[in-house]
Amino acid sequence: MQKLTSLLIITGLAFLEACNMFAPVDPLTPAASEVSVEQVWTSGATVRGKIDNLDPKNDRQEKKSGKILEYGFVWGTQNQPTLEAGTVIKVGEDNPPTPFEFVREINRLSVLTTYYVRTYARNEGGGVGYGPVATFKTDDYVFAELTLGKITTTSKTSADVVVNILSLGNAEISSFGVCYSSTNNEPTTKDTRATANGKAARGSFTVNAGGLTAGTTYYARAFAITLGGIIYSDATTGFSLGEPAVFTPKKSFTMYYSNPYDLDQGALVSQVGSEDLNWYPYNDKPGIYPKNGAKFAVLGAVNFDQVKYSDLVRANFSTGFINGSYTDVMANQLQNGTVLAFVTNQGRYGKLRIDAHGEDRTPGANGGGDMEVTILTYDKP
Repeated sequence: MQKLTSLLIITGLAFLEACNMFAPVDPLTPAASEVSVEQVWTSGATVRGKIDNLDPKNDRQEKKSGKILEYGFVWGTQNQPTLEAGTVIKVGEDNPPTPFEFVREINRLSVLTTYYVRTYARNEGGGVGYGPVATFKTDDYVFAELTLGKITTTSKTSADVVVNILSLGNAEISSFGVCYSSTNNEPTTKDTRATANGKAARGSFTVNAGGLTAGTTYYARAFAITLGGIIYSDATTGFSLGEPAVFTPKKSFTMYYSNPYDLDQGALVSQVGSEDLNWYPYNDKPGIYPKNGAKFAVLGAVNFDQVKYSDLVRANFSTGFINGSYTDVMANQLQNGTVLAFVTNQGRYGKLRIDAHGEDRTPGANGGGDMEVTILTYDKP
C-alpha cells in the first residue's frame, strides 16, 4: 500500500508539472528606453522618447506579452515617476514597428523646479515597462526682445526682411530669423522660416525669405530659438511681391463649338496637343473640357477686374469637366457673368469670364453652340 501511495504521489506531481507547462505565464514588460530632454523654458520642456521593443518573449513560445496597449511619458517632481505616482502623457495606442520615437511638450511647470521624466509602455499581458529617468530644471529666463523691420522685394520669388534684436536677455539664442506664411497670420517656426547668419547680438540683421509667389500676401514675424523656448516679435507684418507682368492682356473672343483653345495666347489652335481646353465637343455635353494638364476653378459671379493674382493662385483647381448645360439651370456652372480661374498647360495663371454662351449668345448662323469669353493671362512669376 505504501509503494502504491508513493507511486500515486509521484504520478500526480508529474501530472501537475505537465499541466504547469501549459498554464498561463506571467506577462513580460515591454522595453521602454532613451528619453531625452530637448528644450527647457520657464514653464515647460520638450522631451523625446523611444520604444525599443513592444513584444518580447521568453524561451517558451507561448510566453509572450502581446501587442502594446499604450505608451508615452510619465513625469513628476520625485525621482522614478510611475503611472500611479506621476503625471502621464499618453502618446498613442498603436503598435508600430520598433524602434520608434515620439516627441511631446510638458507644460504648466513651475519656475526653478527640478523634474524627472521617463518613457513607459503597457502591453496586452498587463506588463508595464519604464525607461531610464532624465531630469531637467526650469529656469527663470529673461528673453530677448525682437522686432521686424523693413521688407524689400529682391526678385520675383524672394524678399529681404530686417530682424531687429533690441536686447538679448539671459536665454542664450541658438538661431534666429523670420518665419512667414500665406495662410497663417501668426506664423511660427512650423511654417516656412529663414535663418540669419552669424551669432545673435544687439542690432539689425537682414534675412532673405525665399519661395514666394508674386501677388500672394504673406505674414511674417521675427523668431529666436533659445534654451528657454522659442520667442517671437509681438507684431506680425503682412507683405506682397505684387502681381507678375501680364502675358496675354485682357481680350474678348468667341470660342466656337467643338474647337480647341490655347489660353496662353487666347486663340484657336489647330495643333492637337497644345490646347488648354475644348468647348463643347461634338456629340458630348456642353461645357469646358480641360486638356493637357490645364486646370480650372469656378470663382462665381464676381467682378472680373477685381480678381487679383493672389485670388487665382489660392483657387481650388481641378482638371475635371465644367458643366455648361443649356437646359438645366441648376447644373450650369457657366452662366453669364461667371468668372473662372485657370492654370494653363504651360504653368501660367489667368482668369476667364463667361460673357455669353448657348442661346443667350449674340445670334448667328451657329450661335447657339458657341461661347463668348474675356480672358487675361499672367506671366510666370
